[in-house]
Amino acid sequence: QLVAFMRGIIQNQSIKELSIHTDLGDQGFESIGYFLRNHNALTHLRFDDFHVDTDCVQNIAMALEQCRHNSLRSFELDNSNASAEGFAEIAATLRTQSQLEELHLGHSNIGRDGCVALGNTLRRWQSSNLKCLTLSNNNIDDLGLEALVEGMTNCSNLETVDLCDNRSITAAGIRSISPLLQSETCSLKFIMLDNISFGDEGAIALADGLRGNKLLRHLAFAPTSAGVTDVGWAAFSKLLCDTSSINN
Repeated sequence: QLVAFMRGIIQNQSIKELSIHTDLGDQGFESIGYFLRNHNALTHLRFDDFHVDTDCVQNIAMALEQCRHNSLRSFELDNSNASAEGFAEIAATLRTQSQLEELHLGHSNIGRDGCVALGNTLRRWQSSNLKCLTLSNNNIDDLGLEALVEGMTNCSNLETVDLCDNRSITAAGIRSISPLLQSETCSLKFIMLDNISFGDEGAIALADGLRGNKLLRHLAFAPTSAGVTDVGWAAFSKLLCDTSSINN
């Protein structure tokens, strides 16, 4: 049945979105690779809600390598519990996909090494169209975030970043975001930091980074879990009283 189903997908030239929720095995992913190589209408590709082991990661990476068209706009690897090492293979194959506008990689356990690999990919994109980057609940720590920020500085169209539930991020990691927020090429409008305990130091770093920033519209974090006290709120109050930011 799977062989017949994959044969039907390969022959269909009108598919624009493809969602895969199970490990297709070697033969199934070989068919997906053939489909990606010969299909130029696909805009959204999703792998989510199933455990991605080492063999499956390699199959996904090999299939992505076959994608030689510029039609793909969104790639999703969500709730997969892939390892950092495994995700690094996928990140490497994304180096040829600079036309992507959305990367949804939540709940995939990419960790620090995965962040380094993704940061390298983003940094190598000569002309990035990326607008949305979702990385919630991925065991990202401060060094991982720093590596990501280095890549994000190359993404001048990036508007949305979701880092929620990466509880190993502290004020040190948040501090690495400040230069990005002050960059002339920064287009960020939405930043999600829920369930990250960055404390007053992180709040001050965010406020400092946002001084003079005229684009950010939404900064989300939970005050209780963030550990922000009156000291941190004072930094935000000072920022809000700076009319050069809020009036623009």
